[in-house]
Amino acid sequence: MSNEPKILIIGAGAAGIAAASRLLQRGFKNVTILEAKDRIGGRIHTVEFGKNVIELGAQWCHGEKNNIVYDLASPHNLLESSKNIHDHSRHIFVDANGEVIPQNETIEIKRIYYKILDDASNTVHESKTNFGDYFTNQFHKEIKHNSLISEHRAEKMLDWMHKYENSIDCCDTWFELSATRLKEYWECDGDPLLNWKTLGYNKIFDLLTNNYPDPKKRLPVLEKILFNKEVSQIDYSYDDKIIVTTSDDTNYIVDSVIFTGSLGVLKENHQNIFHPSLSLNKIKAIENFNIGVADKIFLEFPNQWWPEKTGAICIMWSEKQKQQFLETYGQSRYWMTSLFLFFAVDYQPQILSGWLVGPAAKHVESLSDEEIVSEFYFILKKCLGHIYDIPEPTKMKRSKWFSDKHIRGSYSYRSLKTEESDVQTKDLSDPIKKSHGKPVVLFAGEATHEHYFSTVHGAIETGFREANRLIEYYK
Repeated sequence: MSNEPKILIIGAGAAGIAAASRLLQRGFKNVTILEAKDRIGGRIHTVEFGKNVIELGAQWCHGEKNNIVYDLASPHNLLESSKNIHDHSRHIFVDANGEVIPQNETIEIKRIYYKILDDASNTVHESKTNFGDYFTNQFHKEIKHNSLISEHRAEKMLDWMHKYENSIDCCDTWFELSATRLKEYWECDGDPLLNWKTLGYNKIFDLLTNNYPDPKKRLPVLEKILFNKEVSQIDYSYDDKIIVTTSDDTNYIVDSVIFTGSLGVLKENHQNIFHPSLSLNKIKAIENFNIGVADKIFLEFPNQWWPEKTGAICIMWSEKQKQQFLETYGQSRYWMTSLFLFFAVDYQPQILSGWLVGPAAKHVESLSDEEIVSEFYFILKKCLGHIYDIPEPTKMKRSKWFSDKHIRGSYSYRSLKTEESDVQTKDLSDPIKKSHGKPVVLFAGEATHEHYFSTVHGAIETGFREANRLIEYYK
């Protein structure tokens, strides 16, 4: 390619690797990726633990139809349904005092939850409706004449649904979620919980770079990555070049930049990184789109003490139980009343994965490993110790997505603030162009996808989108 442009990609996560792969496929060779960490993946982080691997970040391929992750993986039989999690009869629901909920009620809990979600697109008509109010109203309508849901359990069930929904949307509370903007998110038809068997989600990078199934066809993407390169400034004030400076005072003079850093990084650093400052419209989008925190704590036990084929252990709290717990065990343990779910982990028979979201997740990131193991073991013993012989965990591994200065959050969502400010996805995703139409700074990453925000398939599509934009311009 004559006069080949120099293209710099910031971030070696799903969007960045996808963009680089597409550019290399189309004959662009002068491509460099700057990665602030010492690994690829971004919020995909597969690590060895226990008898196999675990996912500290993205875990499942969500859906099959119109899902680029599924399209890449399914021809090679790399995915499998997390069937135990799918089967609601395999979920153990227990309250904070150790009362196990009968199976017919647990199935009904999930049925009601999904019915309300499925009905939302047809029943939410008013703008600026928060999803919490909508869901609560619908919940009370559903249980009003439901003989399976006893009145004294309804409050605990709704509280659990609230926490579960927060984990899906990655928000602090569903009362800040825009019910209208939730309609913008598209679910891919098909199985929403496809795991990667024994390989891990990082296998997606072998697929994107053509390293699998035939390594001889591998694109030289990894050779283009410079690790431990934290970008401190992107200066696009010149007519014919962009100067990108890293924290080690290295300058990279290029023609176009694809920025794939997380929304959390943009929120914290856009004022310092971009020169000149971003447009008011783009700043408004950065400030009014949202990113939350969802963390996982993996506990390995010397043996599987929970029933075979259990999908999840769900802990429910009433307000009275929360108050009694704090009065008995101390206010400093407030975060424990936010603990609501332990997933069984596919191909890991001795591991449970505890989930925390929002303020509780942020707080737990500040605790020591020893404190976390002790407190998680305590809550499991308190709720289920009268039924099962629960041994102490032998190992622990956890995520810290909020504390990570190169991430600052787990995945994005659309809040009432997003709706009220009337920002659109294009405000975040539109590239910065010169007067003659040249795209100089382009934006990719899950938060910039109009319908698949919060997902890996969304991130990959945005990487392809911006690479295609440059291919179209420079061809």
